[in-house]
Amino acid sequence: MLGQFVFLPLLMVDDTPPQSMIAQLGLTVPFLGWALALLAWVKFKEKRSIRSVGLTAGAFRGLLVGSLVGFGMTAIVVAVNLIAGTATLGSFSWGALGGVLIVLVGFAIQSSTEEIVFRGYLSQALARWGAPAAFLLQAVVFSALHSSNGGATVVTVLNLFLFATFLAAWTYVTGNLWAACAWHTVWNWAQGNIWGAAVSNNPFATRMAHYSTVDGSPSWLTGGGFGFEGSVVATVMFAAATVYLLVRHRRARS
Repeated sequence: MLGQFVFLPLLMVDDTPPQSMIAQLGLTVPFLGWALALLAWVKFKEKRSIRSVGLTAGAFRGLLVGSLVGFGMTAIVVAVNLIAGTATLGSFSWGALGGVLIVLVGFAIQSSTEEIVFRGYLSQALARWGAPAAFLLQAVVFSALHSSNGGATVVTVLNLFLFATFLAAWTYVTGNLWAACAWHTVWNWAQGNIWGAAVSNNPFATRMAHYSTVDGSPSWLTGGGFGFEGSVVATVMFAAATVYLLVRHRRARS
């Protein structure tokens, strides 16, 4: 809210799509306020360590693995649609690399804040009813909030739910948030600023490529105007990754 109604008007920035680099930062950087407020609540009101929300040891490995998997999964969506002839990519604009790297900072703040809020704090608060309830309820809230961006379909709502379930499973298995934070950051950033697709119905002007759907192509495959969360390719990946994580964890404990 601060980013949209205070920061952008002060800079005289038009945030109508596709959003400029400054507009994009203006909408993502204020998430830092959310994170700091919640961590202050945990520290001073609940009298527990900030690490307790999932910011524990294993940061380097989690960030590395999460980043690689996040980028790889966006690349799979692109590759499937290029092979199927349902989307085009265009040539890469390497001159945009500087701006693309700058907005990575904004996405890191925004995505990590959402992980702290949903997979960290909210999942813990709901865990009193058991892990399945925590998985389900945080995913319902997450998908409902993101569906309000507009352009949502049955596939996008399902994928947002599976998105949240997948990251909840990863956090549960690893015992920390680092991989989820990195995956979420790179998934959004690569989708919007590397490949040039929309991110939850938000297109960005700062991008290296231009992911465009071919006229007449099914939106359930390409993702349509909503972005990769609107593609059944993402559905398969999120569901398969969740099952893999939980099965591997169960075998490791048996």
